Amino acid sequence: MNIVDSHLHFWDPSVLNYPWLEGAPRLNRAYVPTDLDTGSVGVGRIVFVEGDCSPQQSIAEVDWVSGMADVVRRVGGIVAFAPIESGLRLATHLGSLRQRPLVKGVRRLFQQESPSFITDQATVAGGRVVAESGLTFDACVRHDQLPALAAFARVLPELPIVLDHMGKPPISSGELSPWRANLKRLGALPNVFLKLSGAAPEADPDRDLRSQVMPFLMTALETFGAERCMFGSDWPVSRAARSSDNGYDSYGEWADIVLHQALEGATEAELAAIAHDTATRFYQLDQ
Repeated sequence: MNIVDSHLHFWDPSVLNYPWLEGAPRLNRAYVPTDLDTGSVGVGRIVFVEGDCSPQQSIAEVDWVSGMADVVRRVGGIVAFAPIESGLRLATHLGSLRQRPLVKGVRRLFQQESPSFITDQATVAGGRVVAESGLTFDACVRHDQLPALAAFARVLPELPIVLDHMGKPPISSGELSPWRANLKRLGALPNVFLKLSGAAPEADPDRDLRSQVMPFLMTALETFGAERCMFGSDWPVSRAARSSDNGYDSYGEWADIVLHQALEGATEAELAAIAHDTATRFYQLDQ
């Protein structure tokens, strides 16, 4: 199976500044293409998602990824940082990004902001500028921010949005409510897609990941359907979230959970959509 990994990171603290790594000791080192071992999983293309470096270095991050000779053959697209709340400065920033052919979308992390930031006039105006530029938007939010994201997406039907990591549900507690109801409201909006990714950081590292995540995966699949869901590894963040003696230490573990166990009984078309077609279409990887 020729998989498109829709959510993967590289970083090197000796090249760019990542302040958040100081509080993440298991991740505070370089993660570059030579560290990526996909095992027996047939990954044809990957989508690099910005790694939250210092904002003033975001263009340099795009150039760093684009310039790595061993990456370019596999990277089908880049999701770059964009300060969508920044008004007129955003158009200049997006203009610079559009000059870089691998850039297919942008992300502004919402997970550390208040819900009111997501629905603020400036943020919504920025989303409109992103849509006009022809780029997509990755939304990384906590599960309690889903109503605000739904409000954001509802007034921007022209903006293709993908929800990272299923909206970071409370997987460790197993509480489906109110995440499930809020996800369904978001799923009712046709411009919103979803990444089946990022489960490990929300799960209990000392318990089996599959049993914890399966109710959330099935809810996501039922809500968005295969045509709006895409596989993402969230490497290396999700890998580091699991302890070495409790599974999910190989790339294949998450691929097996999503593409085989959660999709048992799926049609070939549904499997193809989640494995590669949805991401290819959403990010326009063939253009």
